[in-house]
Amino acid sequence: MYLSSVEELKIGDVLAKEVYDHYGNLLLRKGSKLNKSYINKLKNLNLEYIYIEEKKETKKESKKYTNKRNNKKLVPKKIKREARIIARGCIKKINSGDSKLNESEINDLIKMIENIIDGISDNDDLIENLQIVRSLKNELFFHLTNVAILSLVIGKKLNYNRKMLKMLGLGAFLHDIGKAMVSADILNKPGRLTKEEFEEVKKHSLYGYKILSRQPDIPEVAARIAYQHHERCDGSGYPKGITKRFIDQGGRIVAIADVFDAMINNRVYRDSIKVKEVIEYLYAAFTENKMDRELVGHFLKMIVPYPVGTKVKLNIGCEAVVVRVNEEAKLRPVIRLLKFSSLDYDQLEIDLSKNHSIDIIDEVD
Repeated sequence: MYLSSVEELKIGDVLAKEVYDHYGNLLLRKGSKLNKSYINKLKNLNLEYIYIEEKKETKKESKKYTNKRNNKKLVPKKIKREARIIARGCIKKINSGDSKLNESEINDLIKMIENIIDGISDNDDLIENLQIVRSLKNELFFHLTNVAILSLVIGKKLNYNRKMLKMLGLGAFLHDIGKAMVSADILNKPGRLTKEEFEEVKKHSLYGYKILSRQPDIPEVAARIAYQHHERCDGSGYPKGITKRFIDQGGRIVAIADVFDAMINNRVYRDSIKVKEVIEYLYAAFTENKMDRELVGHFLKMIVPYPVGTKVKLNIGCEAVVVRVNEEAKLRPVIRLLKFSSLDYDQLEIDLSKNHSIDIIDEVD
């Protein structure tokens, strides 16, 4: 599997991941063979990249390992689709000038959060579950859903009771609701924001708090998450620049989920960032006291950057497949070389935690 520019798609290419429209509707299934009509449809969605199956793979060597990948969904597709539809409805209503949700809409929100809580599985392959092809113009709906899921996974690891999970889920799902009051031209600007534009974007935390605090059935805890999710433990965040002791734990949890989802997926102003670099960023964030050390620690334990069956490219010029994860060194798993005839290695399997001369430089599949 590789990421291809939509402009470079060819008739006969095969989709490696499903494609959804901005309503959350499934447009094309994984495995669909592209024709001229499909390619034009993808271009009309304003998608920049799409995941395509490789035509020539060394499947004989890697098949028995790739089949071991955990294909169980973190949250069922039906629940995620419902969440994206509800997110779109909330944003659309606030965009129209009506910032108060009615009782029915609040009930739908609460029911949806309960469904996510009940639907979360024990699948720890968070990255595979949250990286999906989505239209950048409408990525906010997907982002709200992903941040809610990630935050609830952390809450479950912390043994939150159901009431606490519901409040965390509501705050996480609605954390960026204030962006509905920020100009779409600014939010969707592909280039660097001006100082004035960035100051306007930063106001979304306050806008979100004002919107949610006016909702009689949205708890104050959830509203405060929207207000605090850009605060940092060292006081370098916004809108108030408060330190860890003044930031609710929910705000600190959602800060981690927000950053993680934003980094592993494409944004209007940049492509997705490699998992290795995201993990290194989170390590640096708690080392520099920007994020809660304990919470980041819990979160990183759930991340498997290279699950069993992942095909990777090595710095020695060949590909390999991951055959075992080292729990104490997840960035350095045990690998099996796939193409090594011209290399000076007499072993098929290498434990990267013990061999520091070999590095994974990219994920191939």
